[in-house]
Amino acid sequence: MMRSPTPIALAFLAFYLCQTSLAVSTISAAGFIASDKSVTFALNIPQADDNNDLYFTLSGPSASSWIAVGMGSNKMDNSMIFMMYADSTGSNITLSPRFGNGNYEPSYTKDITVSVLPGSGIANGIMTANAMCKNCRSWDGGKVDAADSKAPFIFATGPDEDLESNSLSAGVKRHANYGSFTLDLTKAMGSKSVPIAATADFAGTVQNSNKRDRDLAPPFHAFFMIFVFVCLLPAGVLILRVLNSPRWHGINQTISVVFAMIGVALGFYIGTLYNRSRGFNSAHQIFGIIIVAAMIGQFVLGVAHHRIFKQTGASNSMTPIHIWLGRLVIPCGIANGFLGFPLALNTRYNWALLILVLLIFVLAGPLVFWRYKRNARKKRNPHTHTGSTGYQAQPWLGASQSEVNLSHMQNYPLQNQTPQESRHFV
Repeated sequence: MMRSPTPIALAFLAFYLCQTSLAVSTISAAGFIASDKSVTFALNIPQADDNNDLYFTLSGPSASSWIAVGMGSNKMDNSMIFMMYADSTGSNITLSPRFGNGNYEPSYTKDITVSVLPGSGIANGIMTANAMCKNCRSWDGGKVDAADSKAPFIFATGPDEDLESNSLSAGVKRHANYGSFTLDLTKAMGSKSVPIAATADFAGTVQNSNKRDRDLAPPFHAFFMIFVFVCLLPAGVLILRVLNSPRWHGINQTISVVFAMIGVALGFYIGTLYNRSRGFNSAHQIFGIIIVAAMIGQFVLGVAHHRIFKQTGASNSMTPIHIWLGRLVIPCGIANGFLGFPLALNTRYNWALLILVLLIFVLAGPLVFWRYKRNARKKRNPHTHTGSTGYQAQPWLGASQSEVNLSHMQNYPLQNQTPQESRHFV
């Protein structure tokens, strides 16, 4: 027969349960889970800690290229941001401390020391960072106040793409979704420990926003510039050489310049959003500015050439410059597209651009061959030549060797007048 517990045993059991309950309660954390489950975050603020350290856990679906939470503000400006993405192996994580200084890519800072702790990694489709941030309760422009019951935070996730890097300053794409929330930091005070999100205190946590983001500027920039250099400008050559239509050639070139300027404006805007392009010193940006400047110069020379040709009926000194600038601008513009996609972290689209360029060559090839055969027939039968457009393929040749037709000048009065005896003046 079992004996009932003695009063002393009951006292010890009560004391043990009290101490266990107290220990559990002192490992406190304030938690947040985004409404779309894209971000889970919990924060622990150690009591009586002169080092001003913070412990936190951050997790979310590993399909996101990156996951981030920012402290101290409800916007990017002046926020201290912890950004997590896969490392080079794809099985662990890189945790990058960054500062937000505006509505552009946050910059990595060496002024924040973050230690990645056990339990971090990628498993079962979830990316997790357990970390301790040393002496980071205040920074230039912001702070984490343990007495704040409505402390502002922001969160964001990158697009569903692969980003695997060990670099703490790795370039990232613009967020796919973002939002803000507030935490009751009085719930986060307790003994120092990495918090467990599942047991965190969500009382006082309020999600203020969660927005989807569509970054349309880069695809529109790519569309306009590729359309100009791969489609419109080559079409302009065919319009002039095959259809022999200076009028539609000019219209095509005007549309090309307008589209190119729209693409350049979008490119300048995009360049201000990312650390890798804000200096405007990448090969794609420098090369692009030179190419577009040459394109505008070619357009101006083309207009001037055409005006002079209408008056004189002959080529002029601007003709070869206009032609050769076109021959340089088109391939250089296409080549610059292959530099642009890596800058935008979209290297795979270089294959699509290559296929498009080859397709244009295949489609234009028969027309170019037809024009070659037509010119060959003209050389054999010079009397079949039509009037010149002033854009002959070899502008450095003399008029007798070029396509310029001077027959329209035969009715000029000066050609039919007989020589007159010179007059002497005294």
